[in-house]
Amino acid sequence: MLFEEEIKEADEKLHKKGYYVSNMVEPYDNLYEVYDKNSNVIIDYLTVMQLIQLSRMINQIP
Repeated sequence: MLFEEEIKEADEKLHKKGYYVSNMVEPYDNLYEVYDKNSNVIIDYLTVMQLIQLSRMINQIP
């Protein structure tokens, strides 16, 4: 799968900060959603690059 390692890395970074990544379902199965620990959707309809950028930004927050 294209970008598999990048997605895994972004998922791990977000998980360390208490967020969870989910792949959306058809017809948006190439997009992602991010949830908090209470299963609230924080942001959705993210492309792979947006997910990676979000994980990098959140990872910089102490």
